[in-house]
Amino acid sequence: MNTPANTLTQTLAVQSQVHLPGTVGRLLKQIRDLERLAPAFIKARLVRPVPRPNPLTLRVAGIASDYQTDKVFGGFVYVSAGVRVDVTIENNALATSGQDSRCVIDDIDFDDQTKRLQLTGIRQCYELATAAMESGSPYELILVDGPLVLNRSMVPIQRGKSAAHRDVYQSAVEAISKFWAKYREHLFPWNPNGPVIAGVDTTQLGAIAAISQQDLRVPEGRQQILACEGVQLAVLEEALSSETTITSIGERRFIHGIVGSCCRTAAFRMNLQLPEMEPRDVVKEGVIGFHYRAGTQTTPLLVQLLGAEPGWNSTALDLLAGRLMALTVLAGHNAVPLPLQLASREHLALKHFLALYSKSIGAEMKNRSVEDIWLADFDEPLT
Repeated sequence: MNTPANTLTQTLAVQSQVHLPGTVGRLLKQIRDLERLAPAFIKARLVRPVPRPNPLTLRVAGIASDYQTDKVFGGFVYVSAGVRVDVTIENNALATSGQDSRCVIDDIDFDDQTKRLQLTGIRQCYELATAAMESGSPYELILVDGPLVLNRSMVPIQRGKSAAHRDVYQSAVEAISKFWAKYREHLFPWNPNGPVIAGVDTTQLGAIAAISQQDLRVPEGRQQILACEGVQLAVLEEALSSETTITSIGERRFIHGIVGSCCRTAAFRMNLQLPEMEPRDVVKEGVIGFHYRAGTQTTPLLVQLLGAEPGWNSTALDLLAGRLMALTVLAGHNAVPLPLQLASREHLALKHFLALYSKSIGAEMKNRSVEDIWLADFDEPLT
């Protein structure tokens, strides 16, 4: 006996009716859990409102990197570019005041492609930060689109075809170490009047969630929160008594739920949570992180800083968070501080450039003119 066939549309219609009540029920439960947890986090000062400076007078450098790849003759070519845009703000009047860039174009195999290009971008960001420090411009803030140090996921596998990955990784580590060894004493918090370098990460949103769920209930975990933040952990004991509450909500929804408009989380020591960061000589100085949210229509962002207490205290962290919120002038899920937005806009040209570059490679490969030039004098006798 033949069973009747169902089209995909019919199957989807049936499954939606079956699963819709359960999905709605789970989401409503997560919302109720967030409504219960959020007041406890605010009362414990793990989440706090931050005033935005107004009027704002600031000189900022925004440094962003990006890359594009394209297929050519069964392989890949890539272009990786870092851009720095300088922004001057005086009594809320904004103007761009300079620009710099770095670029690498080459072919690449598929192995470890993404990580290698990310490492290249980090190295380019530090090259641009070096140029900014050498320029003599009086920056108060230098923003980098991404992390300031490397986590273990970026470390190449020590075997096989990863030699190129290891070389790029080592170049990135050396660039980071060289920069901080040379300029550390000129930067905040080592120099109270020096510029602040902050990494703004749009991807890692789970740091405070992981600390809250797993670590705050033990003494070792409580050490991750900066003492200057005055967090009242006793208030959280009841909220954290459930083993599955935060896990069931999900890290991204949890961060969106507890961090409101113009708020930041308490700062925490990232090098204690992730002790295997590289380079070690830089990480030992201390790695601090906090989340902030500029508005209800923006996504919470993770800010990474280098240094430790007492240089970094609540007053300095509030000032930095307030400036970052004031610089985030556009809404949307991809909203970041304006200098980083301006730097990222320059990368829109990469896709079109690489398409033309790939087409030029194809044309040159077909007419073999480059090979003819190389071999033109091959048979000439040496004089």
